[in-house]
Amino acid sequence: MVAAPAAWARRFRHNSADTVIDDIHTPTVLVLCPGQRDRLNLADERIMERFAVHLAGERIGPRFDPAAFVDHMAHLGPAADGVMGSNDATAHLAAVLAERLGLPGPGRAAFMRCHDKLASRRAQAAIVPDVTPAFAEVDVDDLDAEEPPLPYPFFLKPVSAHLSQLAYRIDGPDDFAAAVAAARAHIDRITAYDRALEGRTFRTLVAEELLDGQLVTFEGFMSEGRMTPIGVTDAVLHPNGISFLRFEYPSALPDETQARMAEVAGRLMPALGFDASLFNIEFFVQPDGSLAIVEVNGRMASQFAPLVKAVHGVSSYELQLDLAAGRTPDLPPPRPGIVAASFVMRTYEDAVVRAVPDPTAVLERFGHAHVEVLVRPGQRLSENDDDVVSHRLALIALAGPDRDAVLRRYGEALGMMQFDLDRVPARL
Repeated sequence: MVAAPAAWARRFRHNSADTVIDDIHTPTVLVLCPGQRDRLNLADERIMERFAVHLAGERIGPRFDPAAFVDHMAHLGPAADGVMGSNDATAHLAAVLAERLGLPGPGRAAFMRCHDKLASRRAQAAIVPDVTPAFAEVDVDDLDAEEPPLPYPFFLKPVSAHLSQLAYRIDGPDDFAAAVAAARAHIDRITAYDRALEGRTFRTLVAEELLDGQLVTFEGFMSEGRMTPIGVTDAVLHPNGISFLRFEYPSALPDETQARMAEVAGRLMPALGFDASLFNIEFFVQPDGSLAIVEVNGRMASQFAPLVKAVHGVSSYELQLDLAAGRTPDLPPPRPGIVAASFVMRTYEDAVVRAVPDPTAVLERFGHAHVEVLVRPGQRLSENDDDVVSHRLALIALAGPDRDAVLRRYGEALGMMQFDLDRVPARL
């Protein structure tokens, strides 16, 4: 499944000579079950110079057995300095495997204090009650549960899920009954992965008060018990209030508001016992600057890695590799006069993909660009895990001296990224 790493490289060559210097250790890090995004971001000169990166396992699919994968990798032994994953599934896998092998990482329990939405809310309420919204537990198997757990309207979602699966706004008793019935029918399927790794059921929902305001993501990392901020990324939503149009970095919020996020993270993450990893916290920010936590993720925000690279000169993948290898990363300060954005190309009708564009023209036109095509020829868009009203086609990351310049560059890039789509009627 994964090639055994070669003998650990404890030497390197000078650029100007063939002189070999011993005892300089190039860390070997396993990147678990990599996807396209991982491969794109790891093709980075700085990363290739500093790390021996090995891709371990195939991309996770419906038949993937995470517990068997961990057993297989543990049987091979700790032939690496660290392991990492970049999304919910692979970061969970990495936390479990690292703990099993005695390698650096946040630890399974601390990761789950972020990942399990009910456990996370309970911890937030105890540690940072000032930014924790009202919430309540809903037992899917309690057939007598008819009273709403919170006053209507509220939001209901599984404690373990991906994107918007089984997540609903609840405006009244009919909505509540329908959502619980849907969860009873489908929750085992969508929580199978976490159930296999944790050995417990996840037949629980969490009800939360509705939140609004400006949605942002604070990203940072923990190393040796210390929290270091990376920055804050602003989300720009479609007028439908559901679909993301783009993410902009660095944030346009006032410095004092961003400092309050860092203060919250500095209280919360050490108290969770979380260490040796990137993390991100989504917040809603009100016009008066008050904050409310949407969720805590015990992993990097991988879509923002090209933005961090554009602004700081160092990819967040490089930061995570350092942490996985037991090192404290060196994060350069943001470079002045640089704004970066990750744009989401979308269509708002279902279709079958006939052909996808070659991103080479965009990459040649903008040397800093990063393009991730999310669909393939022959695919029906509604088969993807997208939001309920639109379908993602590609992610395009660009940078420029200001936001207007980045928007202009995106308009130019759009003209080079033409998808051939056959519209199909919406499914009933």
